[in-house]
Amino acid sequence: MFTRVLVRFVGDERGGYTIWSLMWFMLYVALGGIAVDMSDAFRNQTLLQGTADASALAGVISLSDQADVVNQAMAYSTENMDVQVNGGVLNPAEVSVGTWNFATRTFAAGGAAPNAVRAVTRRDGSNNNPLATAFLPILGVVGIDASRFDISVEAVAVRNVPSCLNDGFVALNKTDMRSNNGFYNDICIHGQNVTADPGQDHAVDLQNGNFYEAGVQVSMPDLDWLPDRQNLCTNNTGLCDAKVEGDLWPKDIARIGDIIAGLKTLDPDYLPDFMVDIDGAGDRQVKSGVVKQTVGNLPATLVPMTVYVVNCNGQTQLPGVLMEDVVIVASCRVHSASGAHLENVVLASEHDGANDAISMAAQSTLGRADYCSSGGGVEMYTPGDVHIAAQGEWHGLRIVSGGDVKFTSKNVGIHGISVQAVNIDMSSNNDFGLCGGGVPGNPAWHYALVR
Repeated sequence: MFTRVLVRFVGDERGGYTIWSLMWFMLYVALGGIAVDMSDAFRNQTLLQGTADASALAGVISLSDQADVVNQAMAYSTENMDVQVNGGVLNPAEVSVGTWNFATRTFAAGGAAPNAVRAVTRRDGSNNNPLATAFLPILGVVGIDASRFDISVEAVAVRNVPSCLNDGFVALNKTDMRSNNGFYNDICIHGQNVTADPGQDHAVDLQNGNFYEAGVQVSMPDLDWLPDRQNLCTNNTGLCDAKVEGDLWPKDIARIGDIIAGLKTLDPDYLPDFMVDIDGAGDRQVKSGVVKQTVGNLPATLVPMTVYVVNCNGQTQLPGVLMEDVVIVASCRVHSASGAHLENVVLASEHDGANDAISMAAQSTLGRADYCSSGGGVEMYTPGDVHIAAQGEWHGLRIVSGGDVKFTSKNVGIHGISVQAVNIDMSSNNDFGLCGGGVPGNPAWHYALVR
């Protein structure tokens, strides 16, 4: 009797599909979990990366106040990813101040002169906020723990001054080089071309007979914005090797008003280095002996370590003698006589109307002829135009113009020049080159994500 019952039970196939249905159900749930939970994981990874990027950038912008770096990074992390929903994705201990090596593309925490901030954002067990899965926990029936994902990403943001903004020509719109100019010592020429022109739309324009030494860079956002002329590279030695595609923004143009205001108020952040003491932490303090004198016109003799604020009409004339160790801020146009010689001088003009705001006559010597030693250079700031006449020579010249900068022929600027302007125009037979840090001034920081 028992044997017959056992045989009948073993042979009974009713309910067999229930087992197969359960197996297929688990398989379908697992496949659905891969689609849904993995998509959610990738979405959260993208959110974490955006948060790390924003936090690192916020931190590096505050790098001048290292005590505030972590605060700013944390503020951006909580703004981007709600703590109530995601937990704390950024731990203060994982905001690091350090140094980014551009050559090796590596970050090292600490350093005497930090230039970078790293932020690591997490949704993982170590942060007590792993990302829970909705469907994949079903794999637990086969011994696979897929109830959560551990996700972490990092970002490194760096601040620096691109070399082209320390030594080179950077036009917000266009740079125009005529013929027979020479460019040496890794100098840069850039046109950002923010204003499109009908017809021939050139960011960098040039004629024939120019020379570009190996290492010189001619850049623009799109290389199609060079003139499309037959034999262009053949007729301009080194041009094809110098061409680089990329963006570069002359940020100091937007700072001209602040720079001029800072000079007038003797703000140490804007005064030239020869008028300030700089301690080991980089803090600046006005030197004793620096004074401000407000005048209606420039006197015939300028007293060193004086900031002259000139409240003038029309034009003020620079004295026809060697001028050194002074700052001149004029409300009107500034003009020099032929053969002017300036060393350790800052010229600023608030004029932004017709005619050149700063005009240097022929055969001007701008900067001390010390062939790239630090100090002795000349800075010019104006919202208007700048004109440098023919046969000049300069040794460390910085020009920041909210208008156009024009160079006439036969100037020798091979010992260091930096120009930021809306448009830059170079006539023929000039020589230009950089000299590795000999240009004075403190250009604006640029910030970028490098990892």
